[in-house]
Amino acid sequence: MNKNSQHAIIAALKNYPSPPVSQQQLEETVTGAAEVLHRTQASRRTSFGQFYMTQLRFISWKVWAVQLLIVLGMGLLLHNSLQEQDRNVQVVMLTSIAAPLLVIAGIQTLTRSLSCRMLEIELTTRHLLEKLTLVRMSLLGMADLAGLMLLAVLLSAWMQLEVAVMLLYLLVPFNLTCLGCLWLLNRVRTPSCGYYCLTYGGLVALLQTVLTFNPSLWLFESSAIGLWQALLMLTAAGIAFEVRRVRKTCRSLETASRIPV
Repeated sequence: MNKNSQHAIIAALKNYPSPPVSQQQLEETVTGAAEVLHRTQASRRTSFGQFYMTQLRFISWKVWAVQLLIVLGMGLLLHNSLQEQDRNVQVVMLTSIAAPLLVIAGIQTLTRSLSCRMLEIELTTRHLLEKLTLVRMSLLGMADLAGLMLLAVLLSAWMQLEVAVMLLYLLVPFNLTCLGCLWLLNRVRTPSCGYYCLTYGGLVALLQTVLTFNPSLWLFESSAIGLWQALLMLTAAGIAFEVRRVRKTCRSLETASRIPV
């Protein structure tokens, strides 16, 4: 098409009379479109329970399989040690190694959204990154606590002690591992964060292994229960503080993602 033809077409379009626009009809069209959009979004909105179940399926089955193997492995260890009554303290300390191992099994699920290349995918969902992270954290935490509770019941049945005392011995190393991983997650937002968390959890498990073969008997005497309770409360407070920082981290990442480059 030559330039003369283009100019002729443009001139004809400019001189073509446009139909009058009714402001009332325009407003009615905009209002109707907004109502249709609202109804469509409402019909697609998932309930909180459905969202929880969706995230439960989102977590890889390998994570649940590893956690189950850890609990079953420690349960088998207890079963094989039933006849060795002189190794009570060592068995408790060895069983407590399950706590950091359970955290290690699920830590990559949390770190990949905040520090790896999954962030762009997570931010395209209809749910806030903060909500996604907290739900996954709660799901993994409930699974870990269920496993620790089962081990505490087995220990209590064998050693004829209160379940609460056995659970206390398991929760303290669990909280220490969670606290360290959350601390790293809030301050090291790089693809290497997951490996740092794995290294930290491995060091906690290694320290417990060393202490298992060199047990400090006074730690498991009734007079030391107060120390364990204090550690539990301090680590729980630290976890609550770091969870708040995780929420702020998620919000800052979402805000940064909306800023045009």
